[in-house]
Amino acid sequence: MKFSILILIFIFICLVFSGCLREYDEIHITDMDIMSVPKDTGTELTITSYIQNNQNTDSGSLSLKVTVEDPSTNLNVAEKQTGIGYIKSKSQTHYSVSLSIPEPGKYFIEVELLENGNVLSSNGEFITVKAGKDAKEPADILLTDMNLVIKQYVDGVSKVVVDISPGIYNQGGDSGPLTMEVRAMVDPYSVYTKSDEMGIIKGSGRVRGNVQFILPKNSEYSFSVNIEENGRTVVSGHIDEKIRLNEIMFNTPMTYSIVEEGKPPEASATEAATATQEPGFHGSTAILCLLLVFCIIVMSRNKN
Repeated sequence: MKFSILILIFIFICLVFSGCLREYDEIHITDMDIMSVPKDTGTELTITSYIQNNQNTDSGSLSLKVTVEDPSTNLNVAEKQTGIGYIKSKSQTHYSVSLSIPEPGKYFIEVELLENGNVLSSNGEFITVKAGKDAKEPADILLTDMNLVIKQYVDGVSKVVVDISPGIYNQGGDSGPLTMEVRAMVDPYSVYTKSDEMGIIKGSGRVRGNVQFILPKNSEYSFSVNIEENGRTVVSGHIDEKIRLNEIMFNTPMTYSIVEEGKPPEASATEAATATQEPGFHGSTAILCLLLVFCIIVMSRNKN
């Protein structure tokens, strides 16, 4: 019996340190957007970090530290740290930090989230900053990924308010006015559509559109995104899986790759450099471990 209790304690400690039992009980960076704007001297980068507080208490004093590193030399070319105050419990917010780099090239952007000087979370991404675009060069719009967050339950929890934020990257020149249309389809007869007027996106700019749906919770949805420039479709794509909203935790951001129409899933996923993400380990792993401990205890009692 004592041996079984020791095994239980050991597995519990392993679960805690692996993240299984604290995957939703933390403050962390869920995603980041990077926008670059050529200036007369150098390029201005604006890094927007999306932060989630899954704790039952408000956070302490937080700050964001952004570092731009040249991977060819492993030297920092720019760094900035700014205070962002605190985040209320069970809430999500975003903050932007701007800094300048001297010349085009490939860089690694790292964002660290600190609470009272201690690092809580970090996120990093490689980017390529190109030389200033010719004003006559056409825009070249790419779809990157889609963030989904359930924000609220309505109609006696039979429906949910769903926040959808698809990301786009303009690897060409400045665009014309862009309109983003997002569709959530259950079947050909049940289609929900929302749009966002995104305006002009500068060359090398990365931004996110944002729409909100009120959807029945117990249905399975196929999501698609369409981008129009001056009324003409320039790119469209879809999520390469069906999404059941009743399987997603409240106020927990989910990220899905967008497969552009006309491209195989593998090619689009490589360009987006992202995949469906969930924080920590699946809860099923923890359940299996606990079932294993239960079986060991029962077997030990039978022997006694």
